[in-house]
Amino acid sequence: MRPAARSEASPGPTVPAGQPDEPLADTRGLNWTRGPLLLVVFALVAFAVHAPSLSNRSFNSDEAYAATQAQVLNRGGRLYVDTVDRKPPVVPYLYAATFRVTGSDNLLAVRILAVVADVLTALLLAAEARRRFGRDRAGMIAGLLFLGGSAAFYATDFQTANFEVFMLPLMVAGFVLAARSRPLASGAAIGLATLTKQTAATTLFPAAWLVWREAHRGSARPAGRLARLGLGFVAPIALAAVAFGAHDFLTWVFTGNGGYLDVGGTLGFTFHHGLTQTLWFVLANLALVGLAVLAGRWWRRDLDLWLWAGAAVVAVATGFRFFGHYYLQLLPPLSLLATGPLVRASWRALTAVAVVVAVPVAFFVEKSFATGPSHTDIVAADLAAYARSTVAPNGRILVWGHLPEVYWRSGRLPATRFATTEFLTGQSGGRPPSLSGMQYAAPEAWADFDADLRAHPPALVFDLAPANIRNARYEAIPRFPRFSAYLARHYRVVAHVDGVVAYAPR
Repeated sequence: MRPAARSEASPGPTVPAGQPDEPLADTRGLNWTRGPLLLVVFALVAFAVHAPSLSNRSFNSDEAYAATQAQVLNRGGRLYVDTVDRKPPVVPYLYAATFRVTGSDNLLAVRILAVVADVLTALLLAAEARRRFGRDRAGMIAGLLFLGGSAAFYATDFQTANFEVFMLPLMVAGFVLAARSRPLASGAAIGLATLTKQTAATTLFPAAWLVWREAHRGSARPAGRLARLGLGFVAPIALAAVAFGAHDFLTWVFTGNGGYLDVGGTLGFTFHHGLTQTLWFVLANLALVGLAVLAGRWWRRDLDLWLWAGAAVVAVATGFRFFGHYYLQLLPPLSLLATGPLVRASWRALTAVAVVVAVPVAFFVEKSFATGPSHTDIVAADLAAYARSTVAPNGRILVWGHLPEVYWRSGRLPATRFATTEFLTGQSGGRPPSLSGMQYAAPEAWADFDADLRAHPPALVFDLAPANIRNARYEAIPRFPRFSAYLARHYRVVAHVDGVVAYAPR
């Protein structure tokens, strides 16, 4: 017997007719599609596909940067004063709290929290899919599609405890609450997500559309509901501004990112990089993307999801950096869109989709396990060991270049508020490495750098340029006479470690 058609108020698409209605539940009484059993399924899958991350191995410098900031915070430093980055405060403090609770600066505990965040995101998507499509199996399908996509890319992007992973549960909660006519709570969730990664703010667009639509359907006043959404969004951000100091907080999180967003003179490089990254993401998530395209036949009823996906595309393209982990923000709306065509699909169709999802996941997971430490990883470990052997635990060091892993692994704090020289030289990922020079520095960065060096001169300086670690040859110290003169006056060469030059005070 075919179930009754859903009411017009339901935002989901009309499911395809004429397909077998086979529930994803155990016929002997156990329902694996909701409740504690669904949590078990999602947890097992999440930890399985993210098994390569369950170690202390550093997959990218973002984790090392956040870990370095956490070490500064745990030793009494202040965010946006003693340690800075163009990032909101949630993740550095999450790292710091985890290190403090575990009594170790090991990344494993943070990575476990990242997997838990993925499970929470999957559960929220499952709840929304059940509401939208009216079937338990829809929830399991949506959650599993998301978890598969969360591991279908390079380990440096999808096996890390990065900002996007911790942003997703809050961002999805904001959308789910908006769909349930909870504008104030929705705005607060999106605001908290924005305090995790700025691009979460783009979710306000689909949330505002949902709030406006539901207000019209319920004969309520849209302006009042939209105001509550905006109030909820602004409140946590305003509290953060008060807590950290409005000037420093707004400068580092929002207003001081002009140089980071500038694409002047790099359009060709940026276009090629963005096209390559997007192509790889589509190929790795072919099932998600293909099913989402197939769901386009129900675009009117899925308009909120398409608005959400469009907002996520804007978020991925913001700054035109196209880092792989930026694409994580696309997974939640794509997972819900891809669920529509599968709600009443046959077991044969579901099996085929599962294979298409599993193959790239298996490829990237195996590749993550098979890839050993890179030359950069080895150099970072050797430099950290040298720093531990020559600098007292309370001493400070300076790494000229981009290798925050040295600070984190050595346990020696940076001598300046900058854990890399990106803010001084302008060289950063997603841009040609040759785009380096004092003219690209962040505003006031050199003044802050000089002040920090006077406050606590480094007991050891590492110059990565001779070894060209992460394109450091473009940041050769002679190109920056301000620092070159300081180094010549106060320091002398004491060692060469893996081609890196080490300086100590005269």
